[in-house]
Amino acid sequence: MLKAVTFDWWFTITNMPVQSDEFARWAKDYRLKGMGDILREAGMDISPEKLSEAYEMLSGHLKDAWDRNMDLSGEEQIALFLQYAGAGKMPDGGLIARLGVPFSNAVLDRPPALNPGVVDCLSTLKRDGYKIGVISNTGRTWGRALIGLQKKYGIQDFFDVLSFSDEIGVRKPHPAIFKKTLEGLKLPPEKVLHVGDNVLDDVSGAKSVGMRAVWYNTGIWPGAKTDQADAEIHHFSELHAIVRRL
Repeated sequence: MLKAVTFDWWFTITNMPVQSDEFARWAKDYRLKGMGDILREAGMDISPEKLSEAYEMLSGHLKDAWDRNMDLSGEEQIALFLQYAGAGKMPDGGLIARLGVPFSNAVLDRPPALNPGVVDCLSTLKRDGYKIGVISNTGRTWGRALIGLQKKYGIQDFFDVLSFSDEIGVRKPHPAIFKKTLEGLKLPPEKVLHVGDNVLDDVSGAKSVGMRAVWYNTGIWPGAKTDQADAEIHHFSELHAIVRRL
């Protein structure tokens, strides 16, 4: 019998198309403006062109890490950005923390919508005594920003465990991020079900450590299919019956 359910965040709990070119351009402009203002206030007048170049260099570095299912902490991302921008001596932790606010929190100014039925689903699971977790790859929007979104939606109290790739250092489908979540839940893998939209990151990743997996098939991944999932849903109203059955 299942004791806990974990969820992916992007495209599962929320439906924002964060991979769209338009959002990527907006987020870059938002981040660079905020960081540029903070750097100028600190006496570091770096040209917009240099900041843009540093951003693209950091993006390349992050992609290389993500391709290996690794991730960098927020502080590491800011330190690399400053290095690529030619900032010279690394500033103190206070300035790095301030720079992390516009860098990571862009999504708070353009928050994604929750997927239909997700609040009712979380509420029902919590009412029935299941533990609930989030296992999410985070990119440039760090775990601390996702916690901000949870508070914005009023859903933060549903979650018992939050596992974010920037805090753990690895990304789904790496088994370590799932194992870390199981440690936090204090449950064996066969007692935990993971729900996500990505057949590799979510379904294969969860199954690789012995967890159950439900594919939340949103239709956003053309040609995606899997024979590893224990079940497939298209709406969160379908999930509770599957949890009880498994």
